[in-house]
Amino acid sequence: MRKMDYEQQKGVLAVLLWPLLYISGMGLSNYIVYHGYHIEYGGDGYANAMLPFLAVLAAGALICLFAQRERLALPWKERGRLSLFLIVFLPLAAMALYFLLTNGSFTNAFMAPLAAMLLVGVAEETMFRRILFIRLLGLFQGQSFTKPLLISAACFSLLHAVNIFGGLPAPQVLMQIAATFVAGLFYVLMFDYTRNIHLLIVMHFLWDYILFSGATQQIPVYAILMGLLQVAEVIIMLLLLAGKWGQNVAAERT
Repeated sequence: MRKMDYEQQKGVLAVLLWPLLYISGMGLSNYIVYHGYHIEYGGDGYANAMLPFLAVLAAGALICLFAQRERLALPWKERGRLSLFLIVFLPLAAMALYFLLTNGSFTNAFMAPLAAMLLVGVAEETMFRRILFIRLLGLFQGQSFTKPLLISAACFSLLHAVNIFGGLPAPQVLMQIAATFVAGLFYVLMFDYTRNIHLLIVMHFLWDYILFSGATQQIPVYAILMGLLQVAEVIIMLLLLAGKWGQNVAAERT
């Protein structure tokens, strides 16, 4: 794999500015909520306290997308596929719908996590997949898929390191960093597979909503199902990585 030249290095640093600002904003938000409102990460009232900060971050991601729209044209001409996406998406959608129907209400305690996780899905998929990954693909056009994949996943993982400012214990932060690096790989590969950022936004929203809404506590089997879906994500990720490796080998032989 060819090393980055000087111009590419400068380009990567420029592209990283926006996600690093987003990460800093998330860290500051967690710090204010924890030290100012005395609400720890994931605790009671966390989603409600984070709502205004998440709204600002989501707006910032969308503004960034609009400002760079000329550099962010999608590189794919063919339509994406859905079969592997639906393996994870359909169970998530069914679980979220059942929880809404059986436990839903119009109280603030119920609606705040719904709104907060929707904002997270919009902001994070826009920033780390639609902006960061696509800009990196442009910088490494025709050279490498691996570098944009790894850089995007690493930045997404770094985003979750700032949860330590929200009072999350260091061992749990380290577990999140590892888990979200794998998730970052999965989401990038799934973006390349589906070619549709809106589907990823919905998937990301549903995943986080089930975890942060208390659904896994109120319906214990959901914890098992989410574990199985994580395994499915890893298997799908490995299949897609193997497919990319096969494409690279074939390209080198031609």
